[in-house]
Amino acid sequence: MARQIVWSANAQRERLTILKYWADRNGSTRYSKKLDGMFRVALRVIAANPRLGRPTSDPEVRVKTIGDHMLFYTITTTEVHVLSVWHTKRDPRRRPF
Repeated sequence: MARQIVWSANAQRERLTILKYWADRNGSTRYSKKLDGMFRVALRVIAANPRLGRPTSDPEVRVKTIGDHMLFYTITTTEVHVLSVWHTKRDPRRRPF
């Protein structure tokens, strides 16, 4: 059974910031919609196969790379909790996990 996706307030804010950045930069929402779709597809796959992502330094947190972004998440028996959306070109020393 696939798990329900639950976005933390922080992850939701990061996602919206990323999508807005691309919409402003490109003058169009086309890429933002495509990127958001990629996040959603990846999360559906993770919901069905939660151990798909690789472990992080925190044993409870896993990460899945989607293009130039990383989704950090934890899993329970019924949910996938998205903790952060991180662009891979940001300073890795500031990465949350």
